[in-house]
Amino acid sequence: MEMEERRQARLLEERKLEQEERKLEQERILEEMKLEQERLLEERKLQLKEKKIEWKESPANKLKLWGDALRNAVSRMPVEPVDIVSWFQYLEKLFEQLKVPVEIYAVLMRPYLSDKAKFLLSRVDLEKSTDYGTVKRYILQEMQLTPSVYLDKFQSVSRESTETYHQFANKLSSLFEYYVESRKVDSYEELMELIVYDRIKASLRPSLSRHVLALESSSTLLE
Repeated sequence: MEMEERRQARLLEERKLEQEERKLEQERILEEMKLEQERLLEERKLQLKEKKIEWKESPANKLKLWGDALRNAVSRMPVEPVDIVSWFQYLEKLFEQLKVPVEIYAVLMRPYLSDKAKFLLSRVDLEKSTDYGTVKRYILQEMQLTPSVYLDKFQSVSRESTETYHQFANKLSSLFEYYVESRKVDSYEELMELIVYDRIKASLRPSLSRHVLALESSSTLLE
């Protein structure tokens, strides 16, 4: 009888150990499943984050984002060549304030170009048409805004009756800035040379002055 009781007790103990082992195994499996689910969830979150960043950085989304920001802030390019200079200057300042990526300047500018500028741009090589600096120089050149034109406009332009003195000063500043830029002046010494050169040129006889202007159109005398 005693032996039977000990055997039964041993069997119960073995069953108890087996149950505890099964329980521990189940808990281990559940824990692994939980960790795997958490890992998959984190992977999914990371994938969604990467896709969101990729979407934000996509060219199409960039264009839409900045295009919406510019819609009510940019006016159409003016027809008068002298006003185009101020228009470009305003556009560039706006791009800088909004922190627009430089690589999309040219594309964002297109809807606001005048009909003449759009026609000129249609003749530009497709690869070059996406470079803002190239497009800007080409338009100004085709509009015949040469250094001599900038200088002449700067010296002869007058304030419009509807124009404030502040606006007139901005126009003069733009013209002079573009003139200096077109002459490739990078230092105070070069600016001094340019001013003296223009003063001497203004004192020349008309026939000689025309000859100098002809030379300017084919090369840069100050280089």
